[in-house]
Amino acid sequence: MAESAYTDAPYLNRVPTVGVMCIDIATQLQQNFSGAYHSYLAASYVKFLEASGAHVVPIWIGRERAYYALMMSQLNGILLPGGAVFIDEADRQANPDVTSDCVRSAELIYQLAMERNMRAKKLDDRGAYFPVWGTCLGFQLILIHAAEAPNVRIACQPMREAMPVTLTDDYQQSQLLGSLPKSVADEMEKHPFACHQHRYCITKESLESYGLAKDWHPLATQKDTSGLEFITIVEHRRFPIFGCQFHPERAAFEQLFNSPDKCYMAHSRMGIDLSQIFGSRFVDFCRRNNNQFESDKLKTRHLIWNWQPVFSGKFKGSNWQQCYLFEKNVDYSEEPDDSEELRSS
Repeated sequence: MAESAYTDAPYLNRVPTVGVMCIDIATQLQQNFSGAYHSYLAASYVKFLEASGAHVVPIWIGRERAYYALMMSQLNGILLPGGAVFIDEADRQANPDVTSDCVRSAELIYQLAMERNMRAKKLDDRGAYFPVWGTCLGFQLILIHAAEAPNVRIACQPMREAMPVTLTDDYQQSQLLGSLPKSVADEMEKHPFACHQHRYCITKESLESYGLAKDWHPLATQKDTSGLEFITIVEHRRFPIFGCQFHPERAAFEQLFNSPDKCYMAHSRMGIDLSQIFGSRFVDFCRRNNNQFESDKLKTRHLIWNWQPVFSGKFKGSNWQQCYLFEKNVDYSEEPDDSEELRSS
């Protein structure tokens, strides 16, 4: 890269700190691990971001707006991951034992991100500029909260496979893929790198119906087995908010062996390279935000390295190799004692 590029964009060498929102505990994990767990994170999301140069902080669910506002004043971006939760009240009533705290938490994160980004546009404030990424459920939650309507997503044929994407004609007029080399774009359209695991979809027609088309730019689509075309990659037209219906983190970090791996074709070198583009580009957007923790000690308390993932892949039928499990009242670790640091040095 030319030297002038570093001069013009000094943020390129920063190590951003990115939050990953937890998801309400999966029934499968609750059955396989004893304990009163309330939420979890698939470790693949953490590895996905770390592989692109970020530090990662878990974001708790079920907290008040002030908690998310505080975290977003210290972080450089947030990823909303995939998962299986219930969105509307009818689903909750039919399944009273299943929580969906992440839905409200994602709503607060989305609202705060929009407020920050609008302020950034108006005041040219790099601290207010705040990137958000949504994967699968996270992608759907972003657009559900943008539309303020759960019906923006519709039922589609259940999918559990790796597929290529079909880029839209105007994908080059985008923040995310505008600089994508044509050779790479061609590979995305022919190589099955995108791991799909979902039974709901969002279509271009949904964006039109709910008044989202003017603000949201579809960058790629795919079709289910019935021929329904749905959006696979989207971005906000003005703000650094992105989403994909597939799971880019699974290509490199979820090579299942104790259950059928229907996305096995994404584990090729090309599949991994293509998938990691999305993590690397999102982390680059996060580098542009200059928020930081008040001290290294405070950041140390929040980093995911304070917890250890469990080996969930050892169970038959597991969907994840490793997961972090959290109790309902989990909190960040206590501040390190200076005397302990001196004794260990």
